[in-house]
Amino acid sequence: MSALSASTAGDRAQIISISGTPIIIFDLPPSLTCTMTAPFRRLLALTSVLVLTTIAIYLYTTTEHLSTLSTLYSFSTSYTPTRRPLDLGFVSKTYVISLPHRTDRRQDIDRLMDGLQISDWVYHDGTYFNTTIIQDLLYHIQAQRMEEDYSLHSIINLPFSWPGDVDDSNSLALAGAELWPSQPTPDIPLRNTSLVCAEENFRLTRFSDQMPQWRYLTPQRVATFHSHLNAIRRVVDDNARAGLNLTRVEGKIQENIALILEDDVDMEVDIRERISVLLPMLPYDWDVLFLGFCWSNEANHPAVEDPYVVPKKNKLHPSFQPRCLHAYALSPAGAVRVLKHLRHEPFAYGRSVDLAIAWLILEKRIKSFTVVPPLVIQRKVTKTDVTVFGGSIWKEQLHEGVLGTKQSGDEV
Repeated sequence: MSALSASTAGDRAQIISISGTPIIIFDLPPSLTCTMTAPFRRLLALTSVLVLTTIAIYLYTTTEHLSTLSTLYSFSTSYTPTRRPLDLGFVSKTYVISLPHRTDRRQDIDRLMDGLQISDWVYHDGTYFNTTIIQDLLYHIQAQRMEEDYSLHSIINLPFSWPGDVDDSNSLALAGAELWPSQPTPDIPLRNTSLVCAEENFRLTRFSDQMPQWRYLTPQRVATFHSHLNAIRRVVDDNARAGLNLTRVEGKIQENIALILEDDVDMEVDIRERISVLLPMLPYDWDVLFLGFCWSNEANHPAVEDPYVVPKKNKLHPSFQPRCLHAYALSPAGAVRVLKHLRHEPFAYGRSVDLAIAWLILEKRIKSFTVVPPLVIQRKVTKTDVTVFGGSIWKEQLHEGVLGTKQSGDEV
């Protein structure tokens, strides 16, 4: 601190420099100071000293603080976020399962992504049913059923147990049915009749031509299972390469959510606002979130409640038995758990993939939630590649779809 006296308009003034900042203090006129009592003058002097000391400390600490910050950060007039905003407010990446030749559906998906400003998304090529890989998988499925014997009963249960490593994020190498395409084709005959979809863990029913079409394990259904299994594997691999934590951590919210869509969907125009109300209600250990479903009363379980939030348009329910996989989100840990269940050899490919996941939910093998009413529906305006004997007549509705969908039609 330094001081310099100066005269200004006949009055005395002191110029005091504190941390390089000049401060001018005028002396009071003699006529005024003469009228002051001695105690008052001492109080005034003490107050001045305290004020000057406070200013000096503030300027010093501020200068030191800014100097320290300047060595740690590079200040600029504009701020650039370190991570891009999440699509739909919660999705890190979207995977759209689509057969390469379905350019009609891909054009609609392009419009949907543009309309919702979803930027981080990719097409995941689906598997064609009339390929050698699907034919080989059918042989492997039959090999898992070698003990199939209906001589005494029309319904049988084959030996079954679940894998024990579903929570082990360290064992992410290809395993189980994922290895079937690279293994020799089993040297066994296929049945003359269609394979029948398994139920529950490994319950089989003798074939009958009177069965409803969804009971037949057709090459188309095996191809759809393969498409979703590969898409989930891709999610797990992408998460692992990004160095994400792939296990549940008690009390910690799971981030880096993946969204898997099929290529015939439409979404509510305000899906971002609707889902933002529901996401805080999810527990830390959730695995799957269905944004769309079919053929199930997903309001069967009471809605999740929050003392601070009352959703007006959609509710969040623990999943009951949701069918259809046209729109579901996976947490990083959930993607691992679903993958390890679906690739389990006695369970893999033995039924429609949506029925497989519905059974995992019913058995509490995975923790799943469903948005009711759905935020995403199948449009059903183009020919399906899955069913053989006609499409689904399940009706779905949107309030206002991005692509203009109000209600889905009958699948063709």
